[in-house]
Amino acid sequence: MKKILHIDMNSYFATLEQQAHPNLRGRPIGVAGKGKGERTVVCGASIEAKKFGLKSGMSTWEALRLCPQLIIIPATYDRYSFTSKRIFDLLERFGPKVDIFSIDEAFLDLGADISWEEARNLATKIKQLIRTEIGEWVSSSVGISYGRVLAKLASEMQKPDGLTVIRPEDFARIAKAMPIEELCGIGFRLRPRLNRMGITTIAELGRMPRDMLITVFGSHTGSWLHDIGNGIDNNILHSWRDLPQEKSIGHSYTLPHNISNISDVKKVLLLLSERVGVRLRAKRLVGKTISTYLRFEDGSGWGERRTQKEYLLDGYQIYRAGERLLNGPGSASWRTKPVRLVAITISDLVGQYEATAPLFETSQASEQLTHAMDKINNRYGEWTVHRGLIHKIRQRIFNLPDGRDKRKYIPETTHINPFTKRV
Repeated sequence: MKKILHIDMNSYFATLEQQAHPNLRGRPIGVAGKGKGERTVVCGASIEAKKFGLKSGMSTWEALRLCPQLIIIPATYDRYSFTSKRIFDLLERFGPKVDIFSIDEAFLDLGADISWEEARNLATKIKQLIRTEIGEWVSSSVGISYGRVLAKLASEMQKPDGLTVIRPEDFARIAKAMPIEELCGIGFRLRPRLNRMGITTIAELGRMPRDMLITVFGSHTGSWLHDIGNGIDNNILHSWRDLPQEKSIGHSYTLPHNISNISDVKKVLLLLSERVGVRLRAKRLVGKTISTYLRFEDGSGWGERRTQKEYLLDGYQIYRAGERLLNGPGSASWRTKPVRLVAITISDLVGQYEATAPLFETSQASEQLTHAMDKINNRYGEWTVHRGLIHKIRQRIFNLPDGRDKRKYIPETTHINPFTKRV
């Protein structure tokens, strides 16, 4: 029988900040997309802050109401992404199939040839290596079982810094008292419907006839609910190495304050375009279709897209294409509206080797300069070298980490350590 390990980093964003800044250790901190006093939400709370009821997605004013002594610090996105790559790289030492679930979670296939005790010993070793190689303040909760959902359930049972094993013979005992909402996949929509059917625990879910669950929830969901209620779990993992090529790359930013000046909108668009260009080149891709989107104070939105004649890879080229959309005839409808969010995306992606190389010397020189800047920034840190036009605006923009995009956190051959002092 396969053994599936699930690892979940404890209070990940906040813990990494405490690792980097020892003066924050043991204190309640909230990591936010922007600094204190600006419109933002808490995207991560420390273990100390969670004791006051803080949760991810909570507004900063609500978090401060629950915990007046809360220290709010802006997110350091490159630190979280960098560390995730190191952790997932570490997991690959124990098995070739690492299935990345989010920026701070992953599954590992330990195989069927080891015992449950050997699997537990491997998990203990992984936890120790994380503290040794990632940081003494960084901890993880690990669950081991014979399937994905039950492994994730196991990792939730002892937090923080726990290690739980659910074997087939353990399932009935655990299911008897475990609320159904503790299962990954049963959220705020499914739970009330199941509760109305008299189902509150996993064991009660297992006793419900399959046909009834299929009638109420459909073939796919109903069959899954019946199976997981009876301890039948999927143990198929998909390695991050098998991820398909991305169809688009984009960045969006919710502004701390609404802006009405078109020149300010363009400055934000330029910085976002530079970020898109960096990601595009890192993946050795180029794209043709540029899409821009604006959301306004009243919740309405505006967007345009256009396919270019040539493939783009440089952030400034992407920006100029987006700027032309902003200046187009359709822009007259929104120029008087306060802008709340700016976004730009490039799609129709192909590998750089598939695109025609630039013919003119000026274009070739510009591409060489862009790659030279990438080398410097990869060595000394993001934005070490950048266009003067974005120098001021970049200091005010912090990306709120999106833990759903698995491709951002896959291991790489080289890493720049964000905990070290930048030159």
